[in-house]
Amino acid sequence: MISHVIAAIIGNYITSAFVLGLIVAVIQAWRLAGPRTAAQVSSIFLNTYLLYAVGIAEIINFVMHSFFGDYAAKTIGWAQSPFQLELAFASLGLGVAAIIVHSRHAGLRGKLAVVLIATISGYGAAGGHIYQMIVNHDYAANNTGLLLVMDIVISTVGIAFVAWNAIARRHHASRTTEVSEIIPAPAHAAR
Repeated sequence: MISHVIAAIIGNYITSAFVLGLIVAVIQAWRLAGPRTAAQVSSIFLNTYLLYAVGIAEIINFVMHSFFGDYAAKTIGWAQSPFQLELAFASLGLGVAAIIVHSRHAGLRGKLAVVLIATISGYGAAGGHIYQMIVNHDYAANNTGLLLVMDIVISTVGIAFVAWNAIARRHHASRTTEVSEIIPAPAHAAR
């Protein structure tokens, strides 16, 4: 039983990294001291999404498609190909970029750019899997199973997290401006 669970977690590493990131985000948001703002919570979810669902998952994808390329190709229903190594390096680049921008100090535009790249890749992969299923009758586990569904789900959640964070930041900034207009700064602060 335990060996099957471990095999499922490792075999579905993209889903596992995504779920782990959600768990970490919930714990980090829960542990925030004082009142939580939507801007804080949405930043936590976006940053952990970037680190786990994109950064860590894509680096593992690099390892799988480069060092274990024969196995990865077989689970998708493909033959090994030199293009698989190119996919591996594209995954590595995306993973490294996601890790760089996952910090709360990174700007929203950089985070949006990485999420858009991951989303285009995810939706494109899902489309490719569906095409292979229809045209070539490829029903391999990693072509039509959980991976296909998660390509769509993870991509959609990434866009939702960016939108949530952008709206929350805008709302927080407008509320901060309203408060500063109502409560004037102390006289010594104007110097």
